[in-house]
Amino acid sequence: MRTRIITAVVAITCIFPFFWFSDPIGNTHLLNFLFPLLFAAISLVSVYEALRCLSLHKTFAVSVPLLAVGFAFPLLARVLYDARAAFVRAALLTALFAAVYLFGVLIFVYGKIPAGKIALAYMLSFYVTGANACVVLLRDTPGIGRFLFLIPFIFGWVTDTFAYFSGRLFGKHKLSPLVSPKKTVEGAIGGIIFCALTTVLYGFIIQKAFGAMPNYPVLIFGGLAISVVSQIGDLALSAIKREYGIKDFGKMLPGHGGLLDRFDSSMAVTVLVTVISAFFPLFTVA
Repeated sequence: MRTRIITAVVAITCIFPFFWFSDPIGNTHLLNFLFPLLFAAISLVSVYEALRCLSLHKTFAVSVPLLAVGFAFPLLARVLYDARAAFVRAALLTALFAAVYLFGVLIFVYGKIPAGKIALAYMLSFYVTGANACVVLLRDTPGIGRFLFLIPFIFGWVTDTFAYFSGRLFGKHKLSPLVSPKKTVEGAIGGIIFCALTTVLYGFIIQKAFGAMPNYPVLIFGGLAISVVSQIGDLALSAIKREYGIKDFGKMLPGHGGLLDRFDSSMAVTVLVTVISAFFPLFTVA
């Protein structure tokens, strides 16, 4: 526990400058790219950890394109700040082209690398890349981005924390014993309830501090969905680790594992928050 806390404090200290200088301030200013550069790096390392789990990191025909895409798209999200439609088109076309390209690779490695491995590499890589690009898109949402992009991290952490303590206090029924033997149904429910309550508190704080009006019904129901998706993201990657016989995806964060271990749930939440905010405003600014 001590190692985990020390690592968390050091990590927060290191990333604070990136968050402080996170404003989109024009493509001619160097600081404009500081924030997306952080998530491009997180995306790159996370994709590498996923490929290493699958023993594909040295299969360069697979790893090099996926790593390049993983690094590029969080940056491209900021570069195309004024042209989100162009960014979406680029993302869609890249995903489709990558699928066709990997089908081609599959032909040449047939019998050496299982097709399922390549398919999982594709799925994991674009999931990681898309989630990190979505953090930049959320931050760049006009008027409300400075507190919108924090939602996946805060609510994901709240879910994890209260699911842990609720499970310790009340847990009796295993949630998914083959994937994560220590997680319980009671813990999952506790995480969902406290996450929904935290959305109300978060909305109140944002309203008082920034003057933005929270859409409480969307926040509350979104909080319920966020907590569920957060736990799905955690369990899904745990299932992959068990499938391939590893404890952690990496060792970059002592006590936590790799970046993919640390951000597994928040990545899933980031995607959900991006979808919700695209259709239902979480906050409005006068």
